[in-house]
Amino acid sequence: MTLLPGAGILISIVILIIFAAIAMAASTSRSAPVDDDVFGFATLQLPPDAELPPLLRYPARDGEPLAYRFYDSSADQILIFIHGSSYHGRSYHALARAVSASGAAKVILPNLRGHYQSGRHRGDVEYIGQFEDDIADLIAELRRQNRRGPIVLGGHSSGGGFVVRFAGGAHGHLVSRFLASSPVIPASPTLRTGSSGGWAQLHMRRLIGLVILNAFGIRGFNALPVIDFNKPARFWDGTETLSYSYRLTTSYHPRQRYVADLRKLADKAIVLIGEHDEAVDAERLQTLFARESPASLFKVLPDTNHFGIFTSAAVLDMLIEWLAQPAQTHSSRATSDVADMA
Repeated sequence: MTLLPGAGILISIVILIIFAAIAMAASTSRSAPVDDDVFGFATLQLPPDAELPPLLRYPARDGEPLAYRFYDSSADQILIFIHGSSYHGRSYHALARAVSASGAAKVILPNLRGHYQSGRHRGDVEYIGQFEDDIADLIAELRRQNRRGPIVLGGHSSGGGFVVRFAGGAHGHLVSRFLASSPVIPASPTLRTGSSGGWAQLHMRRLIGLVILNAFGIRGFNALPVIDFNKPARFWDGTETLSYSYRLTTSYHPRQRYVADLRKLADKAIVLIGEHDEAVDAERLQTLFARESPASLFKVLPDTNHFGIFTSAAVLDMLIEWLAQPAQTHSSRATSDVADMA
């Protein structure tokens, strides 16, 4: 077999690129950890175990039992709320209790695969996109339980980013409305300092190497960790997950070409961001949504930070009010709407 002129050179270049990418993926260098309390964990009050609903399990399509908590309500509507990076649903107990008690929605707080009590491998999933399949399986389980109300998919921080990803994926039709609080969109210019204000410590060389390898269809290294989280040790309780693999990190956020995911939100979404969010730049996020998803209802919340977006009583009241309204078109509202929380 005779190669076309230049084909041998091209093949050699590709092989060199692949070997260079493997070397980058195998590297162990990472950003130096910082012991700053970036988000103010000292102010975050976690509920005692006695106040929490029991952890329940549902079977994912691979047979793995995954954990969630259920908050019943008189409403038929169901809010599935996805936690942010490093912890699990427990952080959002106050939100779930307030929403369910108001009669606006039943609430499900899943612990995503790879987190506390869910999945075989802490900080890892089996393949890119598995989170989306897992939430589709959770919805199927709710339907088997004869819970027929409309589904609202919400999430905070990386969980908010996942909401955007889910809207743009194969299962987006399962959800009637979307709620994204402080959504993390890594490929966009909306993150502060590119590392969520110092919260995320990236293995940058490894990450670049894995992106290149995946572009060539090589996925055998995707279980390698690519990110660590800067949660000071004094706030650890043993249930956190402080490192993520490449495939989990990728599954958690909008696709690299995130604009297509954003546009799927259309007029079915509300996006909340605190004026003083430490991880996501509110002004840049607002500009992004005004350009790519102008029909989504966008609110900048004054005097609110990354944790305040799900702990502030005023924010929870606004969220309950939105949930209580029937699905409607938001395109007539200005995307620059700033909520008056005074």
